[in-house]
Amino acid sequence: MFVAPYSLSAAPATAAPTAPPNAGRRPLRPLLGLAGALLLAACGQGADEAGPTLRLQAVADPVEAAAYRDLAAGFMAQRPGVKVEFIAVPRHSEQLSRLLTAHAAGNAPDLFLINHRRWGQLLSRDLIDPLGPRLAQVAEHDLADFYPLPLEAFTRAGVLQCMPQNISSLVVYWNRELFAQAGVAPPAADWRWKEFHDAAVALTRDLDDDGRIDVWGLDVDPSIVRLAPFVWQAEGEVVDDVDNPRRFWLRGRGGAMGLLFLKGLLNDRNVIPPLAERRGIDPDARFLSGGVAMTLQSRRFTATLRAREDLDWDVAPMPAYQQPASVLHSDAYCLSRGSKHPDLARDFVVYATSEAGQARLAHSGRIVPSRRSVATSAAFLDPSQPPASAQVFLDQIPHLRRLPNTPNWYEIETRINPIIEEWMFEPAALLAGEANFGLVDGVRVATMIERAAGQLLRDDAAEAKAEPAVAAEAKAETPTDAAAEPASDEADADAAPGPEPEPEPEPEAN
Repeated sequence: MFVAPYSLSAAPATAAPTAPPNAGRRPLRPLLGLAGALLLAACGQGADEAGPTLRLQAVADPVEAAAYRDLAAGFMAQRPGVKVEFIAVPRHSEQLSRLLTAHAAGNAPDLFLINHRRWGQLLSRDLIDPLGPRLAQVAEHDLADFYPLPLEAFTRAGVLQCMPQNISSLVVYWNRELFAQAGVAPPAADWRWKEFHDAAVALTRDLDDDGRIDVWGLDVDPSIVRLAPFVWQAEGEVVDDVDNPRRFWLRGRGGAMGLLFLKGLLNDRNVIPPLAERRGIDPDARFLSGGVAMTLQSRRFTATLRAREDLDWDVAPMPAYQQPASVLHSDAYCLSRGSKHPDLARDFVVYATSEAGQARLAHSGRIVPSRRSVATSAAFLDPSQPPASAQVFLDQIPHLRRLPNTPNWYEIETRINPIIEEWMFEPAALLAGEANFGLVDGVRVATMIERAAGQLLRDDAAEAKAEPAVAAEAKAETPTDAAAEPASDEADADAAPGPEPEPEPEPEAN
């Protein structure tokens, strides 16, 4: 209990001079004020002793949120008095807007997790305090222990800006029961477009002969991050230079083939739900309900699926065509500029990406650990936990590629994904003559993508040129294919939008 260092009682009567009745009351006011101030100070000191609160924000459903709160509990157990508050954001579309609003209001979380395709805008606005130099002060945190591609995705001007927690990729989630019912063999480790195509056709079934499909072979979001692996598998390119993209590079033969593969499954084989059905239920929910046999998702879907004990499922690699390829899905811990607890935030990141922290989160199914030793350990490859084929995620690492992380890339995706969706699900009346289009239809959507995003890519390129050190670092780390480079850096994207496709027929399934 707080005890004032002085007495507020009246002085002895013998010491009191003669005075008006109110004269003895005035000194009480400053004394009481001082006593109150000291009392508040003492209370404040007690609050400081209780320790600071570190705030971490991330996109998470209830299952993922529980995993991150468990991770926070592990850190708090090592740091008595420290509190970690986890802020769950339900959708990716809200994460960036919330972060921008919070920074503008001076109330940003100390740390936030964000995908490498979405962090560029925050970096360009100087809202990220680089973690690399702070982590370098911690001897036991050696970047050589981590996979290089996620580190590259969160490095700018040679400085690690955010610390990656995972090295996930796009894989095929498949329903064992539906495969068995349709008499389809499980996916092979080396399956190709043809086997993938044939499986999707065989798995699409009308169970009650009412003329309506009850189980679909495949469901997938029509977006650039889902189509990119097929473009790369066909030896195409999405952009001219992933570090400093100036134009899309989808109009070549490989790009057109990759774009057309899934559309062919939709329109020619009718194995993907039509747009009207997809409006009411997304691919993840359809897979959870048993309404589709295959879907394409990253590792984060595993945490949700593990909560469904009634569903028998596994994962398979992306099918290959000319070459194997998948797309990087990586999130990283970023430190907000102006955080009141930067060193504590660094310590949390060190714990979260340590062997103990990564093993704890890997056990939930949420991540493919970015730390090599944990990714290859039983913490991730636990045979008692689904998926049985968790090794698939590790086998795909040598074939992973990434999309750009420039300031405007997230906005580019928000512009072009609706174009891709409209193109894939065009009304049947518009498809009547499409059989004669062949690769031309792929070029058509590539042109629409270029028109929607061309200026934003040019703005990113201009910003990179304004930062010579950044541009030099990017060029040194990822040499550009000379055959794909335009003759001049000043060439306009509309003037040279990419190679024209060769006059070849529409690709077959293999």
